Amino acid sequence: MNATDLVLLLIVIGIIIIIIISSRSSSSGKKLRKGSQLERRGQFLEALDYYAKVSLDQAIKLVLRTPEASQILALRRLEKKFHPRTIEQAFIRLARTLINNNDINAAAMAYILANKPFAASKVFIDNGGLEYVPRSVQIIDQYPSLIHDRNQAIRNLARHAYNTRKFQEAAELLRTIGANEEANTVLIAATTEMRKQGMDKEAENYISRAGQPNIAVQHYLEEVKKELNDGNIEKMRRSLNYARNITEKLSNVKKNNDESLNDLISQVNEYDRLLKTLDSARDILRRHQTNQAVALYDELLEGLGSDVPASILAEAALANEKENPRIAAELYRQASGKASSSRAAQSFNLRAKKLEILLETPTKSQQIIVENIEADVQESCIVCRAIINNRESLVRCPECGSPAHYAHLAEWLKIRGVCPICKKRVKLNRPEKLRF
Repeated sequence: MNATDLVLLLIVIGIIIIIIISSRSSSSGKKLRKGSQLERRGQFLEALDYYAKVSLDQAIKLVLRTPEASQILALRRLEKKFHPRTIEQAFIRLARTLINNNDINAAAMAYILANKPFAASKVFIDNGGLEYVPRSVQIIDQYPSLIHDRNQAIRNLARHAYNTRKFQEAAELLRTIGANEEANTVLIAATTEMRKQGMDKEAENYISRAGQPNIAVQHYLEEVKKELNDGNIEKMRRSLNYARNITEKLSNVKKNNDESLNDLISQVNEYDRLLKTLDSARDILRRHQTNQAVALYDELLEGLGSDVPASILAEAALANEKENPRIAAELYRQASGKASSSRAAQSFNLRAKKLEILLETPTKSQQIIVENIEADVQESCIVCRAIINNRESLVRCPECGSPAHYAHLAEWLKIRGVCPICKKRVKLNRPEKLRF
């Protein structure tokens, strides 16, 4: 082969390489555009499939943009395409990039999705300031399966804050575990440094801000209620943590006859219980234990009543999707009505519609007929809890055998479609005759 032939061969090879690269680039662009279209329509899971075909980095960025109620499903879908360790490393890389871009909330969430809750807590300490301390503690509390010693983890976080000259943050962290004397010691020891930073007045205000506990607790509780109605769960959590810090100091007093203050303390404790229930429900749902998650979300919805925000309604719907799709669809509809953005409302409505389409398709469990039984019995109705006497019609669930008044179970099934005890889908036939 002479020099001319070699040059021609190299030119041909170069052209082929350019064609291949151009083809791949064009294909990737089409997939990204299709994924973007699906994302704008609220079809995040479908969009994820297209982004994942381009790159894992594109896919995990979409997971962060996905509504919280759908993130668990998105992760499950991603784990079918990539190894969990590879996904974890990708989220860590993304978290570091987001920190450099000063997007600390997204960075913390990326670390959480990488199963690095302590690293997520440090993000808020390093970049968020004093107001984000409750958020950093909440992350530690939310993942007991990954952080086994809560107090030690918070102490380690306080030590990190102190070493990085975040003195007020270190003191606040110590107060969350009841180490008030240590917190004051930290502030006193850091007085010189705090004066250099112009924070001595803030430290003094912090130490003495619980001087009028009734006013302080009432103020924070008003913020808690407002933020709950707005669906700002994390802001609500911060306000509640401030209120709880004050009430914990008051709990050291042996006797307190102030009824108004005791009522405020009870409200703080009730909101605290509901948030712990929410944290447990989310943790259990992440571990795919849907039956336990359903029970916790039912308790949460009952406790919050009309104040329940769209995000929690959507999480409860996700927990119910497998066993109670009718309930899940209704919860998604409610979430859509309370959604703060049209995109979120569209996403919730779309999920509700998909479930309703599936419910319209007959299945074996939907076709089960509950037999009408007339007998001289004395059993309690599972709907109204009253005794069923021998002059009333008695029906039983074919799955668990639980008894009920015919009319009461019929009305229940019209709304819920599932047995109130075993949660199985059943259909009630019209009895040939009823007893009166």
